[in-house]
Amino acid sequence: MISKEITDALQSRGLEAVLEPAKKLGEDAVAELARELSSLNWDALDRQLHALSLVPSPKTGELTPPPLAPPSTIPSEETQKATQVGWEALNTGRVALCTVAGGQASRLGFDGPKGAFPLGPVTGTSLFQGMAGQVALLRKRTGVAIPWIIQTGPENHKDTIQFFSRRSFFGLGSSSVRFVCQGTLPALSPEGKLLLSSPTKLFRNPDGHGGFYAALLKTGTFDWLRKQGVDTLFYCQVDNPLVRMGDPAFLGHHLSSNAKMSIKVIEKTDPEEKVGLVVLVDQVPSCIEYSDLSPELAREVADDGGLKFRAGNLAIHAFDLDFAESCATQPLELHLARKKLLALDGGMEASVRDGVKFETFVFDALPRAGTVVVQMCEREEEFAPVKNRTGQDSIATSRQALDARNRKWLQESQLPNFTSQRASEIRAGILLDSGDLAELAPSLSLGCGNSLLLED
Repeated sequence: MISKEITDALQSRGLEAVLEPAKKLGEDAVAELARELSSLNWDALDRQLHALSLVPSPKTGELTPPPLAPPSTIPSEETQKATQVGWEALNTGRVALCTVAGGQASRLGFDGPKGAFPLGPVTGTSLFQGMAGQVALLRKRTGVAIPWIIQTGPENHKDTIQFFSRRSFFGLGSSSVRFVCQGTLPALSPEGKLLLSSPTKLFRNPDGHGGFYAALLKTGTFDWLRKQGVDTLFYCQVDNPLVRMGDPAFLGHHLSSNAKMSIKVIEKTDPEEKVGLVVLVDQVPSCIEYSDLSPELAREVADDGGLKFRAGNLAIHAFDLDFAESCATQPLELHLARKKLLALDGGMEASVRDGVKFETFVFDALPRAGTVVVQMCEREEEFAPVKNRTGQDSIATSRQALDARNRKWLQESQLPNFTSQRASEIRAGILLDSGDLAELAPSLSLGCGNSLLLED
């Protein structure tokens, strides 16, 4: 039955109507709903109700562009020094790699976790496999079993673990690959009432990539990492096949600056591009929506001829471990998404109705961090997300970008027998960057099977 504690909590918020459908079905249904309600975080629900009552307003304050560290892929004395610092941290076991992979690949026309999507144009290499190859190479170079933490979602947690298990964890070993599942938040009606997906189940949705912090805390991962000597996290999302896992230069910039949180950005060249921007708001690092920037500011040009506000967020971060843990205990800003949801509408049957989903964003911790490194990167070297089946940021555009980078690397290396007309797919786990090709060129060949290059 429903406990007095839950009944009081519902009544004090005017939410007791959520019990009515289950009561019509009998005691077993009421007991099942009671178990569901007992898992609610009432403080978090109160924050949702408060956020729902607020009138949306753009962020205010003086906006200025942040100082930018140079790209990892362009040689310079500053980059060389940062790279040395980054490798030292990797070599001494201070770094763990984190990949957010909570989404399904349904928008790509694929049934399964997005990380399982076969993006490789020749071999069908999955996004997970491409990243696993980089992890394996970093481990080989450092002699350290660098931990790899994969944040899953409620829909794909079991499937993701099964995907890795069936592939023997890509040779990485199950003890050093850790899966943590993000949490959920209940959806509400526009009037602030709890929604039901069935008489005994609340309508819930994943809590956004900001749930990364809480997922690590809930699973004891912070303590698990500390016992291994880790004090720094590298963070990326699974849908970017060009990501440089554990980029030493980026980590070096972060560590040399004693930053609590750092972020990579790409240069925004089109004022209309719909990408979040890293800016200083009253000199405090923040990430704002593109819509928070007025058309006039969006078009403003800097002295070098580029856009003044150009630092486009691409969801790659470095964190101080203690700072990341503090973000799990201090609530982040809630973002609202008003959607049409299939939920109960006062009766026993589900129908399409107005609803509000809530989520948190990982980058909303930036203003708390104090010192933040913002590092520019080259788009063609580090960013080609696969988010859609067709069009912008699609399977085709991501594959094209991956192929273009492979061609560029191969041309720069002057490998024998290579022609730019041949389609290329570099085998996962062979290279981290173009410098590896130049170094390894004498011992590598082109062809199929176990060689460097696979052709269609």
